[in-house]
Amino acid sequence: MNEYRSVKRVFTLGSRHPLQVALVRVGVGIWLLCLTASLSHSGYDGVWPWLLPATAALHFILAYRLVRIARTRRDRGARGA
Repeated sequence: MNEYRSVKRVFTLGSRHPLQVALVRVGVGIWLLCLTASLSHSGYDGVWPWLLPATAALHFILAYRLVRIARTRRDRGARGA
């Protein structure tokens, strides 16, 4: 049960300030894609052409989830007022 809770925490990490953390995640994702393009243009080979875009996609997905968390909180606040 502890393992499940820790995995669940990764997906809600940053939920105290979701919009700010989502913005950082999008920035990191864009940076990873730029790094991939730069390394690809330089001719580097290895595992990174698969790992960096996959990691960037994970950051974009987590940012989307954080934006959804922020929207549901905003909607709950509007209903409760």
